[in-house]
Amino acid sequence: MSKRLPLIVGGAVVVLAAGYFGLSAYSGKQAQKHLEDWTYEHNLDDKLSWSTVSASPLGGSVSIAGLELDLGSGQDALRAEQVTISEVIDEERQTRVRLQFKGVAADNAAFANLRGLGAMAGGSLTPNLGYAARGFEPALNSGLTHSKPFDLELFVDIDDDDGILETELALSLPDLFDSRISYRLNNQRDLNRQLRRLQDDLADSDNALRALGKLKELSASLERAEIESLQVSLKDRGMLARSIALQQRYNTPLDPAAGSADDQRAKFHARHVEQIVKDCEKGQLAKVFGNGCELLGEVLMGEESGVELSVKPTESVRIQDLAKLENERASKRLLERLNPQLSSI
Repeated sequence: MSKRLPLIVGGAVVVLAAGYFGLSAYSGKQAQKHLEDWTYEHNLDDKLSWSTVSASPLGGSVSIAGLELDLGSGQDALRAEQVTISEVIDEERQTRVRLQFKGVAADNAAFANLRGLGAMAGGSLTPNLGYAARGFEPALNSGLTHSKPFDLELFVDIDDDDGILETELALSLPDLFDSRISYRLNNQRDLNRQLRRLQDDLADSDNALRALGKLKELSASLERAEIESLQVSLKDRGMLARSIALQQRYNTPLDPAAGSADDQRAKFHARHVEQIVKDCEKGQLAKVFGNGCELLGEVLMGEESGVELSVKPTESVRIQDLAKLENERASKRLLERLNPQLSSI
């Protein structure tokens, strides 16, 4: 028996392996058939292509390799080395899916859109931070001439039984930054069914007016949603260090008689950041986050590589309540409820 044991174990491993890969191949064929049907139904046969499709034996995930989307009109195609679809629930009362895109290649026009980060920095909560970001331009002057393939992950969960909407978006740009945004909303007990009915109406041209009415209902429902949590993080992967170096090299007025050029650049940069922090302390950021301006200065000096904003309300806050941020008196009480925290990571 002892001599046969390795053979039995080895045989069992071979049988299990054969069964696994057999099931995997079958699941892959089924997944490919579903993908082909979906492509056909959405008129994407001439635009969407892929190399291979594989699936886990238990149906937990599907992986698509070499996915390519032809954008047409002379634009470069959008490619992904691998797309993984997992955690799928597709039911009347709940929809959940996690999409992971690895090695996404976009044209350089997408890279130029990083300039939008300057505008994004000027939100209603952080006008002085927005001014600082535009003046110092840490997100604008990256020093790169092209974008490398990046990774993207999206998670969505809409559960009518629990009344929640949860989403998470993660973006990882090599040599630039990693960013993650996630939030969870409550008081959404019929959202999934509303979205499904809306999708059916939009697909039927005869129901255009009904779809418009449902869009209004959906908008009103989302306005009543309560914020349970929100997190936004940004971690540097080289963008900030290059930006600081470029700022010092090209924006420093040098005096040939004042000694080392590197020392002059470092001192000028430090004074510039110090002024930004002083301006920041006069604005809303300092009122909302006691350490906000100090943290901003540390980031602009390259002493901190990332920041995270987290919001976990101490009392009920609805989406529609956020309009009160435009009112100075009402915003104070709202911010107390939101309980925002800013920290380094």
